[in-house]
Amino acid sequence: MTAFVLASLAIVGVLTAFALRPLWRGAHRSALALALALGVGTAGLYLLLGTPDALDPTQVKAPETLEEAIAQLERRLADEPGSVEGWVLLGRSHAAQGNWAGAADAFGKAQALLPEEPDLMVELADARMRAAPDGRFPADAVALLERAVALRPDHQRALFYLGAQQLQAGRPADAAATWGILLPLVDANTAKALRPQLDMAREQAGLPPLEPAPEATAGPSLAVTVDIDPALGDRLAPGDTLYVFARTLEGGLPVAVKRLPAESFPVTVSLSDADGLMPAQKLSGQARVLLMARISRSGDAGASPGDLEAMAVELDVADGANATLVIAKVVQ
Repeated sequence: MTAFVLASLAIVGVLTAFALRPLWRGAHRSALALALALGVGTAGLYLLLGTPDALDPTQVKAPETLEEAIAQLERRLADEPGSVEGWVLLGRSHAAQGNWAGAADAFGKAQALLPEEPDLMVELADARMRAAPDGRFPADAVALLERAVALRPDHQRALFYLGAQQLQAGRPADAAATWGILLPLVDANTAKALRPQLDMAREQAGLPPLEPAPEATAGPSLAVTVDIDPALGDRLAPGDTLYVFARTLEGGLPVAVKRLPAESFPVTVSLSDADGLMPAQKLSGQARVLLMARISRSGDAGASPGDLEAMAVELDVADGANATLVIAKVVQ
């Protein structure tokens, strides 16, 4: 089993390195720096959701190579074709080998089992694009991306890929609109990488460039400590992302948000105007906010089934104010 896990970890590295490169064939600049989350790591996904006992040496010979691991997984899926996790793992394994046709076939089987799951739609659309001889999104892949965005309007990967497809198809105005939706959803570093691509699309569409990103002023700072219920500790997986954010009591987009790896707890973060998404709606302009924390499996800011959440806490906005959030709920 150790060899298989090591091979799975290698898959994660390869996927991370190459996930965004093909999207920009023919574009003026590379989007390699756009660090959108790619979902749960292959090893973590399998250990968490799969059936690791199937690889117990007492039940089956442990694979020594990735090829052997794939062959064993294919035999397992022949007996258990209803395993979504198994098809996802097989798709990512084929992707790591550059076998995009095989990846598309495996992701297609997973998506057929969960036809309304946006994450699977994006995985399948990505694989179909890479499997295409011309490196373009085929019509069925575009339909999947559009459906994913319709189901989850804040799905970051779906918005990014859809914008890339629109630019690729000679529709820069649509790409600019799509990436304009994406921009306030991503963290500051990702936004910095996305803005030049968005400006390029706007230029091609005959639109003026974006206003320069405003210099954030600190204002009051809230200290938020996030801990996790020990009963949920074993649900953490490599690649999980922790979001800590403040919203107005009426809801809407966060007025401040921090995004960091969900690695160790408790962790304390500060929220201030520097963490805001929109200049017109600042943390410092609120008298009281709703503090929330979520561990995302997909890396997206929106809640998905299986994510872990804390009960929201109200807090007066004042410099030095502090609160503790305990992640103790599984999103259904």
